[in-house]
Amino acid sequence: MSSASLLAALQLGDSAFPSGAFTQSYGLETLVSEKAVFNAAGVEEVLAAHLRHRLARADLPALLAAHQAAAASDTDLVRQIDDMLTATKMTREERQASQRVGARLIAEAKRLAPSPIFESGPCNGAVAFALAGCAMGLDARESATTYGYSFAAALVSAAMRLLRMGHGDAQSILRLSHALIEQAVNEAETIRWAELCPFAPQLDLAIARHEHSQVRLFGS
Repeated sequence: MSSASLLAALQLGDSAFPSGAFTQSYGLETLVSEKAVFNAAGVEEVLAAHLRHRLARADLPALLAAHQAAAASDTDLVRQIDDMLTATKMTREERQASQRVGARLIAEAKRLAPSPIFESGPCNGAVAFALAGCAMGLDARESATTYGYSFAAALVSAAMRLLRMGHGDAQSILRLSHALIEQAVNEAETIRWAELCPFAPQLDLAIARHEHSQVRLFGS
């Protein structure tokens, strides 16, 4: 990885990048409110489930395929991949959250690294991340790995706001997630974008119940 790619990955994956991802809890808020998750160990389990059963089988394969399509300037294929990823998101709240994050990512990346590929139209967060990564000089695997870490950091940040969990625990969870992120990207490389297959029903249900919570801190 070149120093230029590393710097681009650090910028794109940084919590300071205004994508809106840090306004999402990805179902964690529901699990905490229902006392199904109450400590760092529970957060670690939720993150592992997301990486293994959702990102590795849906968001990351779509991201990898969209990155390749973007590199080939194939906007039609980007739209097809994005539509397929949308179809895997079972709840309205998650679909809307993903599209909001995608819109913010594209708006900021388009300003920083203008490219015709951004004319693909509205995108899910993972697909938009692929377009941004491509425009900023990352290869497909670098973009996918950066996205995986960015997701993990956002979920751990949400956990710190929802639980009595310190920075030490948060950093331990992130460190342990490194191997899981790499495994998720490896698995994603074996899945075609037309065969996305996430399966984490407990997380889907938690995200669905979040929409009807009387008090909500996060967007999902």
